[in-house]
Parts: sequence; C-alpha cells; structure tokens
Amino acid sequence: MRAAGWLRLFLRPGAPNRAEAVRDLVLRLLKPRSWIPWGALRLVRTTMANAWRHRVLGLAAEAGFWQLLSMPPLLLALLGTIGYVGDILGGDAVDNVRQSILDGADNLLTTSVVDGTVRPTIDEILSRGRPDVISIGFLLSLWTGSTAMATYVNTITIAYGQRDFRSAVRSRLVALGLFLAQVATGVILLPALVLGPGILSDLLDSSRHPLVDELLKDLFWPVVGVVALSMLTTLYHLALPVRRPWRRALPGAALALFLWLVGSYLLRMYLELVFSNELVYGSLAAPVAALLFFYITALAVLLGAELNAAMDERQPRRPGEHRRRSHPEPPAQ
Repeated sequence: MRAAGWLRLFLRPGAPNRAEAVRDLVLRLLKPRSWIPWGALRLVRTTMANAWRHRVLGLAAEAGFWQLLSMPPLLLALLGTIGYVGDILGGDAVDNVRQSILDGADNLLTTSVVDGTVRPTIDEILSRGRPDVISIGFLLSLWTGSTAMATYVNTITIAYGQRDFRSAVRSRLVALGLFLAQVATGVILLPALVLGPGILSDLLDSSRHPLVDELLKDLFWPVVGVVALSMLTTLYHLALPVRRPWRRALPGAALALFLWLVGSYLLRMYLELVFSNELVYGSLAAPVAALLFFYITALAVLLGAELNAAMDERQPRRPGEHRRRSHPEPPAQ
C-alpha cells in the first residue's frame, strides 16, 4: 500500500489500528526513495576521494604559486609588445591598458612604489618597444608558466591513471605547448577583457550600427564564458596521453568554471570586508588575495579533471581500451 493509502486509512473515522498505520506511514516516508540521485552522490564521493588521494589541495597550491610567479614577466613582455603596435591599436586603447594596470597596482602596492617604480616603467615600455624586456620577460614566463602547466598536465594524467604512459620530457613539452597556446589566446582575449564591452563599442564606433552595439552588450560575457569552457575542455583533452572524446571533458570544465566563479565571488567579498573595515592585516590582504585567486583557479581546474576521470571510469569500454587502475600512483614530488 502506498503512503497516500495509509494516510487515507488514518483519516477515515473509526479506522482500526491507527497507531500501526501511523508507524507504517512514517517508516515508508523515511525509506530511501528511488528519486534520490544515488549515482550522482557516489560520483561526488569518488571524485572527492580521488582528489584527496592525489593531493589535489597541495598540487593546486603549487600550480597557483607558479602561475603567480609567471605573471609579472609575462605582463612585461606583453606590454613591450604593445609598445611596438601602439599606433595600430590607437592611443585610447593603450591609455586604457595603462590605466587598468596602474589601478591594479594601486590595489596591490603602496603609493610610493607605484609612483616611483611602476608608473615610470609602464610609461617607458608602452611609449616604445623594448626588445630586451620582451625577450627576458618571455623566457622567464616560459619557465615559470610551463612549470605551472606541467603541474596541471601531470595531475590530469594521474587522475586518469595514465602517468606512466608518457615520459617526463614529453610531459614537459606538452605543458610548454599548452602554455604557449594559453599565451596566444591571452594576447587576444586579455585586451578585450580589460577594455570591456563598453570601450570596445566606442572603439568600433558602433553608434553608427546599433545592432553591433546591442550584440556587444548582450553577447560579450556569454561568448567569454563559452570560450573559457572550450579552453578548459581542450586542456583536459590534450593533456592525456590516451585521449578521450572531446565532449567527455565538458562536465569537468563546467564544474571548474562554476567553482572558479563561486570562489572568485567569495574572494571579492573577503577583499571588500578587509578594505572596508581597515583591518590590521589589510596591507597584506592584496598579495594574499592574488595568491588565493590563483589557488582557487588551480583547485577548480584540478577538481574538474577529477570529475572527468571519475565519470570516464563509468563509461563502457571497447575491447583493449585502457581503463584506469584501481590504485593510481601518487604524484611525483
């Protein structure tokens, strides 16, 4: 008898064994129902257990540190490149990039450091090309950035149980190639993100074309989200020695993007709390926040890889296709 039937029996006047009916009704309501997503819960449990076994928390800190270390030389190299193409971009675009960098430096550094070191350096680099800055900056960023990417590649392959399928040299070369692709994509996307849809609309003189202005305002951030999702999916796909279909990496990429958005929002709330209340450690908040931002980014990416690996384990295999080992080896120190 269903729960509704027991309820009708209980409400009927003069119903016998009313206490037994109530007891049976409560037991049936407390009984696990078929609508509970036990498969999804097991998937979450497997993902978290594998992430803990693979030291994802520590590896995310390692990747975040190397990412933070690679940013200053990479930004200097990109700024040196802008000095060569400033006439093509236009004076307004270069001024907007300069002001955005100085605004970010004001949040991270003291006023004396910004006025005495950062501002003159930025002005000199943007006013004319600096081949020495470009070459040295790119070399330093290649080393630090590829090291961060190597952490991603190694952790993704470990999650799938494919760590022994590729040598250390090949893994480093793959990481270097992925980092170069990331830099090339960043050269295109970062100026657009810094300028935003409003300034891009002004640069394109979209006032003459209202449709272009509406498309920029309505589709700018959705397109950015789709591009970020595609980049994460491609990273998960290309990092594996034995690659899976590209679409299988989409769930992990979606999870990584969601975790990154939530983590960034919480970090922003933390910064607003620190700076608005002028806490004692407020002077240290900006550097710590920068490191936390890269840590959240790395943690989101690695958890997405663990989710993809856990889902891949449930996929049916063709004869002879590789399946992950039950006890993957721990990551190399």
